[in-house]
Amino acid sequence: RLRESLVTKEKERLEYKRRMIEANRQLKDYEKVGGKTRHAAPAKIRRPRLAGLSASPGFAQGNAHVVGTFLSSVDRHQKSRDPKVESKRFEEALARSLAELATLRVRMEPLMPESDLKIFDGHRMILEDEEFVGRIRDSITNGYTAESALFRVIEELSASMLAVADNYLRERATDFRDVGHRVLRHLRQEEKRAPFAKPTIIVAEELTLSQLTMVNHDRLAGIALQSGGVTSHAAILARAFEIPTVVGVEHLMESVLEGDQLVLDGNAGVVYVNPGTEIERDYVSLQRRYDAFKKELIEEGNAPTATRDGHRVMMFANIALLPDIHLALRYGAEGVGLLRSEFSFLTYEDFPDETQQLALYSKMLEAIGKRPVTIRTLDIGADKYPPYMRVPREDNPFLGWRSIRISLEMAGLFKVQLRAILRAAAKHNVRIMFPMISSLEELRRAKELLAESQAELFKEGLEHNPNIEVGIMVEVPSAVWLAPRLAREVDFFSVGTNDLIQYLLAADRNNPKVAHLYEALHPAVISAIAEVVNVARAADKEVCLCGEMASDPLATLLLVGMGLDELSLSPLFIPVVRKVIREVDYQTARLIARETLQMASVQEIKGYLVERYRDLGLINLVEMYR
Repeated sequence: RLRESLVTKEKERLEYKRRMIEANRQLKDYEKVGGKTRHAAPAKIRRPRLAGLSASPGFAQGNAHVVGTFLSSVDRHQKSRDPKVESKRFEEALARSLAELATLRVRMEPLMPESDLKIFDGHRMILEDEEFVGRIRDSITNGYTAESALFRVIEELSASMLAVADNYLRERATDFRDVGHRVLRHLRQEEKRAPFAKPTIIVAEELTLSQLTMVNHDRLAGIALQSGGVTSHAAILARAFEIPTVVGVEHLMESVLEGDQLVLDGNAGVVYVNPGTEIERDYVSLQRRYDAFKKELIEEGNAPTATRDGHRVMMFANIALLPDIHLALRYGAEGVGLLRSEFSFLTYEDFPDETQQLALYSKMLEAIGKRPVTIRTLDIGADKYPPYMRVPREDNPFLGWRSIRISLEMAGLFKVQLRAILRAAAKHNVRIMFPMISSLEELRRAKELLAESQAELFKEGLEHNPNIEVGIMVEVPSAVWLAPRLAREVDFFSVGTNDLIQYLLAADRNNPKVAHLYEALHPAVISAIAEVVNVARAADKEVCLCGEMASDPLATLLLVGMGLDELSLSPLFIPVVRKVIREVDYQTARLIARETLQMASVQEIKGYLVERYRDLGLINLVEMYR
């Protein structure tokens, strides 16, 4: 017995030790999520499947071309034998960089709004800054090569900027690195890359706007980035060029080598590294089906979307910048259900004044024509701060000073935007929407400032819309339960599922440790949406859904069946959602919604929806776009 007891205790001790080692390993992995460690770069770990976020849909296969960063390619200690030669090289590279920026700005003008083109102006100002250029010249005079001098100055500036919590300075650090990359390329006399010999997927930690514009797009099949978001400059431009793109790919740079064979799924946000023949074969087949189906969807035309028994559903687009409008119209949007006004603000050097905002809105509205447009007021904060805003660091910015809270506290700037929207609405079909409303007090204060803006414009004799429709985003749980009271104060609701899901489920979708908990088809999420729809219908108010959930074809019949007859989604997903709606009767969708609302788990709901789509012959659409 004693021997058995000792053996048992030894097993327990070893098991405890194993569990502690595993727990410690997981803790270290968790600490690495979303950031860089201070240790030396890890050895390449060959992960066959990498998950990220879809930034631009589509499928791609090709060889990996790994784009290194500026900071990793230069020896900071390299000395020169002839400072005069190095100085001449630097001045010539500086001149070529300035000329290139001017050419790029002209080239990109048809593709980007004026506000986004300002990034090129900002880079030009850096290259013309006497202090910045002077520090590089001094370093060359002190005996360093032009490359090393450039590296040392930008490394010092970037390090000091990234060390502070000020968002403006952190954004400027990115600009300095981008500028450094451009000058370095000219120092090395590297011209624009020749067309790729084979289909190629660019792999990088980050890809700056200037880098992407210098890439020859011939045989560029896709883009995979370790950092960056779906609204970064590179992602926006990739969508404009319709290049399949996945961003936020964890472990990308430690898993991919130059020349690796990749399969990129821009719909699901997945990258496969050196996949087996079975996966490659599946994606070749999927690519053919996707291309054929995409062509078929577009050829079906932009006739009104309705179920087979005539129930009408409005198909609106979510847009942020001017290039999005061209995509929205191409893919048959009947209007804009969400114009994210803040993204245009992010590239200004200061808050745009009323005249600038009016010109911006008017340009976008003229491109949209007579179609209805809902402009959301500034939704800045959390992960979207303009570079010119000095804000204190917050431990939990998504629950902090953001969105309507900033607008109400900065009432003067808020009224500038309200006045610009009201004036733009004089000649266009526009309504206004306040984000992140969590109480009646917030809504009433926002409406007071709107009324003040209307009164001022009337007094000044400026043309505006005095009867503009007013709505709110329902994206905070308190707004769901206050919906009956809020409905008395507004003309429409728009359910913003992106934030509503994370607030209801306490799960940050950008945190890989809890991203699996962020689930649009969770029973609590579906019940909350149904509650808002029922309240809106009882109050005879319009209700739209404008989150990413609207782009998911597996959720389409559920949403339509719950009574949502306005969906606002990514333009690229409009054709497939329209196709799903046209293939069923409204009563079928109603039955699907009723049965789904009785279910108690995500697994049960997903399983049921998959079976119903299979019975209806629609499962291939879901598999292709999910």
